[in-house]
Formats: sequence, structure tokens, C-alpha cells
Amino acid sequence: MDYSDFQDLVVEVSDGIGHFRINRDEKLNALRNPTFWELIELGRRFQVDPDVRVVVASHEGRGFCSGADLTDTTPPDPNRPLPAHPRDRLGISRIGTAMPSIDKPTIAAINGVCAGAGFAFASSFDIRYIGPETRFITVFARRALSPDCGLTYWLPRLVGPAKALELLYTSREVHAEEAVRIGLGNELVDDPLAKAMEVARELAVGPPLSYMWSKREIQHSYGADIEAQIEYEWTGQATLRGGTDIVEGRAAFVERRAPVFTGN
Repeated sequence: MDYSDFQDLVVEVSDGIGHFRINRDEKLNALRNPTFWELIELGRRFQVDPDVRVVVASHEGRGFCSGADLTDTTPPDPNRPLPAHPRDRLGISRIGTAMPSIDKPTIAAINGVCAGAGFAFASSFDIRYIGPETRFITVFARRALSPDCGLTYWLPRLVGPAKALELLYTSREVHAEEAVRIGLGNELVDDPLAKAMEVARELAVGPPLSYMWSKREIQHSYGADIEAQIEYEWTGQATLRGGTDIVEGRAAFVERRAPVFTGN
């Protein structure tokens, strides 16, 4: 699949890993309007690209993403339509669904600032490996704004509602050690990208349908009671039982070899 038409994103696909970064490090990777739509479109392409089995996001410079670029005055290019659909009822806030809508593992490698919409975007990844220079800032209260881009959905699920409200009210900086302690990061490492790629390489040869259903079932649990959740789990089990990957997994176990999963 072609990714060369993006202006603000650098995308590479290799060995089952779709690796991307926002290419605006001079602005701490702040999001101008086209960047939002490119991230939304990127999620759609990664979802249907058979060569992508795991997604990794990283960044250049001191910012993973510093939020919306409030200084950008670049007029829209009438000769280059946006890759997504501006009439979408969620608008640019749909970046909060771009990564969760991908039925594949998503990993963010962060060693810089995540603020505002960038904080929301980072929170939407399945896994976050963070470095010592990481800073999370909700920032909305500093601008007299209410949160957007899904931050109030993801943040309380990561840190709990009381901590989420504290961070939203105060807009204080959360540094790396605290971020891991309260659940914003999975692990604090010296080189988040190296760690993310190590895990991504492992997942890229794993069972794609198992990962897909694991992700779907966790997301389903957010609005389900226990009986509905168990029923949904059985839906996943029943769907997978006719596949060749289950046969391969059992055969590899019996034969004491590494399995070769195809996603079938």
C-alpha cells in the first residue's frame, strides 16, 4: 500500500511492522489541520494493509506530539484534497479512534512532550513505552478549553477517574516515573523506540486473529456487564476455532517448534 502522499507523516512498512512518526519536529510535532486528517487516514490504511501486523509510532526531537498547532496559518491547498473526510461528525477529534480502530497491536514509543490532543492520541495506543524525557500535560484548562480527541475516554481508563480529573483540572506536568506509576506508560526505558521495535518484531510473527479478538474483547468490556462480556469472549472463541492458526499452534506445541501463523 502506498503511503507517499502524506505531507506531515513519515511512514515505513517492513517485516510486518507499520512504523510512523509526525514529521514536524520543529513544532514539537504539533498537529495542524491536515495532520489530524492524515493520522485518521493512516489508521484506515493500516487497518486494511495485509503487510501491517503491528503498528509503532515514534517521534523526532523533544515532542511526541505537543497538541494542536495554534500558530499554524497555512491555507488549505485546493489542489490537494484531504485524505479523510472533513464532514465526519467527529471532525479532527476522530484521531482518538484512529489507533483503536485498527484490529492490530499498536505501540507508542515516547520520549518527549505529549500535550493536549497529543496526550489524547498517545493515550489511545494499546501499549506505551516511555523514556526519561517524557512529559504528559493535559493543557486544556490552561487555555480555558474542554478536553477533546477522546482524552476523557482513554485517560480515566488508564489512571482512574479521580486522577484523570486532577490532571485535567491542574494541567500539571506528569514526568516519566510518575507516568509509569499511575498507568500512563507501560514501562520506563532508556530507548523507547528500541523497546517498541523489539516487542513489535515479536508480535509481527504472532497470531493476528488472536490479537484482534483480544483487542476487541477489551474494548467491548468498557460497556458490558460480566455476563455480556463472557458471551462476547465465546463469540471470539467460536470464530477462531475453525481457523488454521489454531491447528498450527497446537501442532507447533506438540512438535516443539516455533509456530508459523498466517492470520487464518
